[in-house]
Amino acid sequence: MGSGFLVCAPLLYAHVGNSAVLAMGVLLFIAYGIGSVIRFNIRYAEPLFDTASAAETASTENHPLHNAHCQTAGCVAGNRALQTLETLSHFVLAGAYCVSVSYYLQLLAHFSLHHFPWRGTVIENGIVTAILLGIGTIGILRGLKGIERVERFVVGLNLALILSLIAGLIYFNSTALIDGDWSVQPLPVDEDTGHLARILMGLLIVVQGFETSRFLGSEHSAEERIRTMRWAQIISSLIYLVFVALMALVMGHTDPSAAPAGVTAIITLSAIVAPVLPLMITLTAVGSQFSAATADDAGCAGLIQSFLKRRKGLRWEYAFVSTVSIALTWLTDTFEIINIASRAFALYYMIQCLVALVVVQQTQNMKARYMRCGMFACLALLCMAVVIWGIPAG
Repeated sequence: MGSGFLVCAPLLYAHVGNSAVLAMGVLLFIAYGIGSVIRFNIRYAEPLFDTASAAETASTENHPLHNAHCQTAGCVAGNRALQTLETLSHFVLAGAYCVSVSYYLQLLAHFSLHHFPWRGTVIENGIVTAILLGIGTIGILRGLKGIERVERFVVGLNLALILSLIAGLIYFNSTALIDGDWSVQPLPVDEDTGHLARILMGLLIVVQGFETSRFLGSEHSAEERIRTMRWAQIISSLIYLVFVALMALVMGHTDPSAAPAGVTAIITLSAIVAPVLPLMITLTAVGSQFSAATADDAGCAGLIQSFLKRRKGLRWEYAFVSTVSIALTWLTDTFEIINIASRAFALYYMIQCLVALVVVQQTQNMKARYMRCGMFACLALLCMAVVIWGIPAG
């Protein structure tokens, strides 16, 4: 419930009009299906991997997600097919994290400069570069352990903002309904169905993040991770659908020809609901993007450390993550980076679907074996389609 929540409604209404709720539902349905693959792998694939060396990589000096990703990536064993696919998925995920770090910080720069007249691409990219240099330096010298406390505070603040925004939208819609002013205005829709489908594919990133549970086995049991991930996806999906549905009236109060565009459009639109919301959204967006970026930075560094088999000394993995993310920041714009991130994570999900297929094929007495094979194969093909055909929403 972070960056995706802030950008999804304006982007969807701009492209699919009043079918935004349906489009959001499709994205959430796909994400839940992929989540079921990750949950399947937690239950059935993880026991096939060798976890004997998990404790060796733990360090109290590192960020928890650094340790978690390092441990999980370093404990891949089993038969050749599973080992190859799982290891490949970790390499792909490391690349996806580099992309997402740039994505989160580009959004941070957009939101932080929204209220200033002198904002521009060079200034925004300069801010992202400065933050990445800072994160990289702190990571190399001291690790990102200390930022964990900030992240916990920001997550709580972010959830409070979401509840405040939805409460304001409920009041806004209820008042209009009581006064007899509630109506949904016709909005333009992209008439090219193929182009529209490709845009939706490029927005998969807005409901991504549940795969982190796959890497927390050293601290949480499989059943706990499966249960909490399932409930997190269900609850967040309901919130997304309610939010997008309630935004229909707000979009109807905006002239389509003058409707705010871009990833920060929610700031302008929220002012229609309550004057205080734009400031609240801006402050929380900046904090949540920074928190998400450092978390993915730590996870990526953990994966890289495992690949390099390094355990001590300066953490040069953070320098690598920052360097790649800085390059992506200057080579892409925000809409492009959203699309690239969606495709990168879709590739990781596709490989995880293949891992699940191999596990099913090698487990003769599994219930609903053929149905699982069909579902995992369809999801793998769908993820492949996102990788190949997803395009930027802008």
